[in-house]
Amino acid sequence: MRTRQQMPDRQDRDKDDDLRTTMRVVLTGAGLDTEIEIDAGSSIHDILVKANIHPSTVIVSYDEKILPHNTLIDDDLTLELIIVSSGG
Repeated sequence: MRTRQQMPDRQDRDKDDDLRTTMRVVLTGAGLDTEIEIDAGSSIHDILVKANIHPSTVIVSYDEKILPHNTLIDDDLTLELIIVSSGG
């Protein structure tokens, strides 16, 4: 898996639109087992939103490493979701 930690400027992403392809992302855990197709170079946040998952409700990991929601994904992969529990 290749990831980029910082989001590129919107202008840079727009320039690359012609080169972009789609990727498959499998989301598992938290009672979920689903697959979505999304543009390569999308962020974890974008992936969660496309899967109708509110980003603030989950922690996302890959290969036992937690990924920030602004991490950009370039390849097909499986992400594990962990529900964030809060309350008082």
